[in-house]
Amino acid sequence: MVSTGALRDPRVLDVLERLDAGNSASFETVNDMGRSTETWSDDPFDFAELPLSVSSEIGQLIYLTARAAKVTRAVDFATSVGTSLIYLAAAVRDNGGGLVIGSEVVPAKVKAAQRNVDDAGLTDYVEIREGDARETLKELGGPVGYAIVDGFQESRDGWAGERGSSLALDVLRLLTPQLAPGAVLVNDNAEPDYLEHVRDPANGFRSSWIPVTPQLSEAERRRLGAAMKSLTPQSPLVTLMPSAPGLEFSVRD
Repeated sequence: MVSTGALRDPRVLDVLERLDAGNSASFETVNDMGRSTETWSDDPFDFAELPLSVSSEIGQLIYLTARAAKVTRAVDFATSVGTSLIYLAAAVRDNGGGLVIGSEVVPAKVKAAQRNVDDAGLTDYVEIREGDARETLKELGGPVGYAIVDGFQESRDGWAGERGSSLALDVLRLLTPQLAPGAVLVNDNAEPDYLEHVRDPANGFRSSWIPVTPQLSEAERRRLGAAMKSLTPQSPLVTLMPSAPGLEFSVRD
């Protein structure tokens, strides 16, 4: 029997291929910016034109794990232009239906994400909320089985939030009471306090770093390696790039 899953749908594939090309270009731009701490900004509105989304390899892993977990309700923070949102919505569609709630603070990205979701034919499975996730995700309307915690830190103090914690940890704490037992969490920015929290069994999670190697050509690997080596140790971009590409994969007890 030929699979009719969402990731074989031409509408979904066309959108994801377009987004992946734009995403690769956006990271090239950020690599150039990251070579000098003087040109770096930690304001998400300064990156309104750059997707900075998950790679296609991580997107595929999100889809597969959400399918395996039979997820029908999920959260995507931060949505950006909709790449991770589409992978989650595809899994929810293939699991029989449900809802993915996205949260994005940049209005231009909210509009772009909605267009991309519409173009992919996944509108019925998605709700995008505009604004600070600490407000938009306070009430999810029921337990969720999957959450992506991948938001950009808006703070002139790097990862530190108003209470001394990262935005990722703030959102995780907000989501935790709304997570179903066995819910999956994904994070690829590797904020230190977030990692410390999910790796402590006392907080109710089981967690591990999962390396995900991009499927790059030899020339692309050399170019990426040279770009990373050119960054200064003080560059904020180093915080965004753990030593091994991948994600922190956690499960709620």
